[in-house]
Amino acid sequence: MKKLIFIIALSLLLVGCAPQTNQQVTTSGNSIGKCTPGSVELANYGDKGKRLANCFVEYPGEPSRQDKSYYIVEDICGQFTQEFMENILGQKLAKIVPSPISGLYNCSYYFNDKDYVMLVLDYLNVDNQKKGREYIGHTIKVDDRIPMENFYAVQENGIINSVYLVLGSDKFISIERSSSKVLEGDAVLQFAAKLGKEIKNYK
Repeated sequence: MKKLIFIIALSLLLVGCAPQTNQQVTTSGNSIGKCTPGSVELANYGDKGKRLANCFVEYPGEPSRQDKSYYIVEDICGQFTQEFMENILGQKLAKIVPSPISGLYNCSYYFNDKDYVMLVLDYLNVDNQKKGREYIGHTIKVDDRIPMENFYAVQENGIINSVYLVLGSDKFISIERSSSKVLEGDAVLQFAAKLGKEIKNYK
């Protein structure tokens, strides 16, 4: 419960209370480029990863895993590469920054020195996330354009706070932003739909 409160507080700080920039950051819808599919070296992994044409990197599965599904892993920056995100967003990124805190699995994708979108991986109960959001006055909605289980939280002032892409009952990717001007309004849902199309078959 403490982690849930921390995450909600963080998202409120990012979107609702962060300094607002005058520059609106949106997606262009244009692909930047493709990657050459092939094997890639992975830090702290004995086996190589598989880079796809869309620049996403599939990590090798653990030997104990029974199913053959590919999984979203804790190395968000390594899996959701800068090139992959540039293709989704339709524009070049200035830099990507992994979480500096051990045990937090996220990556920030910077458009410039201040504005960024963040992908956060969490192993928390999805239903509890919804209840926690409703408890603080958020409205929970679903976007049918996103081709996987999803929901997003809308603040009382109408601003979209966080968007959730559900990977399992206790696992999800949330989309956070440095301010509401980044992927403003429906743009963040359009981004989520494009991202969901690429990861809908992952767990």
